[in-house]
Amino acid sequence: MSDNPGLIDSKFHLGLLIHLANQFKDQLISQYFSGMEITAAQFKVLIHIYNGVTSPVVISKNLVMDAGAMSRMVERMVKRELIVRHPNPQDKRQVILALTDKGQIICDHFQNEALASIIGDLTARLTQDESAQLVALITKMLPDDITAPHR
Repeated sequence: MSDNPGLIDSKFHLGLLIHLANQFKDQLISQYFSGMEITAAQFKVLIHIYNGVTSPVVISKNLVMDAGAMSRMVERMVKRELIVRHPNPQDKRQVILALTDKGQIICDHFQNEALASIIGDLTARLTQDESAQLVALITKMLPDDITAPHR
């Protein structure tokens, strides 16, 4: 046994479990939106814009995505009429992203139905008390500056 509570053994540690849980969550998002042909990565861009983050630079930093990948994804999403680009009035070299009606409907649907379904699938093997404990522990683990924008 280790003195570090997040390191049970070298193969099954907290970092790996968080990574696997994130991958599982992304799988559930992709499955849920597969009929709309929306990937988990595209959905994350949509939900950022929905929540008021309209700068591709900020979104790419939040999603740990390089600028080139973000640019290509934005282009695909514009072609699919999920988002639109507008020139930034303060800096013509930059753009501001906005949802189209189609993108807005997807995000509204997520807020109203998909979130409950995806979280339900994600926590299906937990009791309600275990889910609440997990939320409390992960919230406690994360620095306040990371969780503050979501409160």
